[in-house]
Amino acid sequence: MGNFGGLDWAVLAIYFLGSIVLGSYFGRRQHDAQDFLLAGRKMSWLPVAISIMATNTSAVSYMGVAAYVYKQNLMLYPNIITLVLITPLVLYLFVNFYYNLRVYTAYEYLEKRFNPLVRSIASVLFIFLRLCWLATMIYATSIALAEITGVSLVYCGLALGLGTSLYTVLGGMEGVIWTDVAQAVVFVAGVLFIGLYVLADFGWDIGQIYSIASAAGKTRIADWTLDPTVDITVWSVVSGYFVINLASYGVDQVVLQRYFTAKDLRTSRRSVIANAFIDAPTSTLLFLIAIGIFAYFEKHADRLPAGFNPDRVLPYFVITALPPGMAGLVIAGIMAATMSSISSGVNSITTASLVDFYQRYFRREAPAQHYLSVSRWMSLFWGVTATIMGLFVSRLGTVLEISAKTNSFFTGILLGIFLLGILTLRANWQGTSLGALVSLLVVIYTGTYTRTSFFLYAPLGLALTMLLGYLFSFAFPPMSPESLRGLVKRHGTDGVQRGPGSPPSPARLLKT
Repeated sequence: MGNFGGLDWAVLAIYFLGSIVLGSYFGRRQHDAQDFLLAGRKMSWLPVAISIMATNTSAVSYMGVAAYVYKQNLMLYPNIITLVLITPLVLYLFVNFYYNLRVYTAYEYLEKRFNPLVRSIASVLFIFLRLCWLATMIYATSIALAEITGVSLVYCGLALGLGTSLYTVLGGMEGVIWTDVAQAVVFVAGVLFIGLYVLADFGWDIGQIYSIASAAGKTRIADWTLDPTVDITVWSVVSGYFVINLASYGVDQVVLQRYFTAKDLRTSRRSVIANAFIDAPTSTLLFLIAIGIFAYFEKHADRLPAGFNPDRVLPYFVITALPPGMAGLVIAGIMAATMSSISSGVNSITTASLVDFYQRYFRREAPAQHYLSVSRWMSLFWGVTATIMGLFVSRLGTVLEISAKTNSFFTGILLGIFLLGILTLRANWQGTSLGALVSLLVVIYTGTYTRTSFFLYAPLGLALTMLLGYLFSFAFPPMSPESLRGLVKRHGTDGVQRGPGSPPSPARLLKT
């Protein structure tokens, strides 16, 4: 257990119990499903922006970046530029659309634009993708906890997943967002403490740290080769993360649900812009401390056992290098990164399940209190399901590979479905569905039987879905212009009009 002692356990216990208490506190403000799922649509821009950052910066980022840099180099860092590039596109293409439609899930738009089948397909893709994501979060953090405590990884995963699910069930989205804010502070503090400790160990000589890392090839940041079978190149990383991040900020319910909690459109837009300014520096810090940790173990080579698993380099550094109290804070930061992701994911999957399936197909006009009760039970179910999946996800590879692969397989196709609806008048539900299905089969074949970089799966899925979906649509009758009014970007303003046959607005059904 290294230097992890009583003071560290106290810090960890205070953090864990504090998160549960803070997240649960907001349960008393809930009167209906809109309060539970969207925080009553009353949030201001700063907590929403911080919550988005906390959700997307998980233990996979915290531990995965350190592990990757320790083993390889900085060639994943160019993905930072995509956070800046996608922000104007997210504002232009998505935020106005969703907010003006007053939807609970982005997938409601797909029913208005296409039909219920396309909505259901997209929502199922989202649920499956985010369950894999949640399982990865739980697994990655359980590695750290098991390394510290010596307790089985299984028990660590159960405690983490079920503990977070508890305050998610009790506190709803408002509790999730404010807990995200507190957890973001803990997370950033942990990162800064690591950086300061390493700097102090080197006598504040940044040049020495850089020289050690550079001599070992760890500062290499770009590979310009055009070979698509090379996993990590500038082209594959930037193109892959561009599509993944655009999908995350544009069509992924985990992030979109935060836009919907804002009190007005202007607030929602400000949160997107603020997130870009918060997220890029935070991600940069993760790469910088990864370089520092590598240099530290090069300087103190006797402290790292032979054959060490790179996935464990960060927690091992914490328990062998950091002084009492500081180690507890850093591990609390790792837990904070994951707990914010788990709570956000569970709440968003619950929203998709309730609105896109339960309300849409089973109970169209139940009392508001009924939907509130169902939301809580669904949150518990999905929290338990993600926790169980987290016990088996390690079979897919290292934590960073797991995250990249699960994102790359599905996000391009999901993004393509939305862009066909938003940008084209000719796309119809038949052509879009066929295009998405064929694209999924091609991406699966590419990932299974070729050596193509997994970062290219998402751009491939996006391109094929849009191309094939558009072409296949010509084999079927076009949709009437009137049914598309307000639902296509080039066809009038970002709209609030619903086409014929659309279901009643959830804002009326779920609110008292």
